[in-house]
Amino acid sequence: MRRSGRLMVASDPWLAARAQDRARVAAAEHELVPAVRAAVGAYLAEVRAGLGLSGTLTAAATPGGGEPDWSGWPGEGWWRQLVQRHIAPVWRRVWAGAYGHTAPQAPDGAGAGRAEDEVEAMADRLRAWPRRVWDRMRRAWRDGAACGESAAQLRERVAELATLEAWDGSALTMTRTEVIGALNAGSLSAALDEQARTGRRWTKRWLATADDRTRATHRAADGQTTLLTERFAVGHARIQFPGDPRGPAGEVINCRCSMQVRPSAE
Repeated sequence: MRRSGRLMVASDPWLAARAQDRARVAAAEHELVPAVRAAVGAYLAEVRAGLGLSGTLTAAATPGGGEPDWSGWPGEGWWRQLVQRHIAPVWRRVWAGAYGHTAPQAPDGAGAGRAEDEVEAMADRLRAWPRRVWDRMRRAWRDGAACGESAAQLRERVAELATLEAWDGSALTMTRTEVIGALNAGSLSAALDEQARTGRRWTKRWLATADDRTRATHRAADGQTTLLTERFAVGHARIQFPGDPRGPAGEVINCRCSMQVRPSAE
């Protein structure tokens, strides 16, 4: 594996590529944000209905002060339907756009099978999000009860967590992480297909974002170049591309790096 540790300076040889990638990321996020918010909002609407938070009385405010019946919640199956309805079509377009950008001469329908596999994998990655909602709300209710809050206070505490505003940060993290993963996965898939179709070897290069928010491990990986089937060395991790969902969360979530793929000059 070949590596380079170039600094991101004014003579940056990949400055144009970084700027182009930033624009593509921004456009993809603009597309995916409404889809993620729609799915999250629809799920939370069912949560409010399940707990009776839209009425004048809620399970969290029963006269006896007992704990709500959390079984009224919508499950992971409903969330997956929402992911497939709202998020998957946009995620597929982002992935396909990256594929086409990398391999504009690919035959019609190329990558379709890979795309569907990737969409299913994306849905699997997001399946645990309802547990986070459930656990956070149940913990909030129990914390309030332990502090001796009234039924009305408990209701208000739980109701505040059943709103889209309470989960804006989570939705944004979900969007950013999935956009980087979709763009880089689509590019890698296209490069692999082109390599197999033409017999010409391709390489990939890690491009970090040049600002103070970039992880030290990602900054150190900047410019690292390797063959398509090899993994980047990022800190102690070995991952296929920026945002690779198979990598450790600390190197993947909210990653803003990009990847340059191209036929090898050799």
